[in-house]
Amino acid sequence: MTRIKRCPYCHGAAHLLIDWDSKKINGYYGQYVTCTLCSARTQTKQNADQAIDEWNHQTMKNTIQLTLF
Repeated sequence: MTRIKRCPYCHGAAHLLIDWDSKKINGYYGQYVTCTLCSARTQTKQNADQAIDEWNHQTMKNTIQLTLF
């Protein structure tokens, strides 16, 4: 399994979760990756590898980088 990168939006930790509320996809519950800080997430995918791959290849769209200091 591929390592899950940090959130591209807030750099928070991300976790792989099983979507127990969704319908089964080919007999399996879907899985998705979500950020623990800002709640960004992927779409529900058929397996962990697809969800992680989508998360790791996200790009920051329509965002502004703020200078804090």
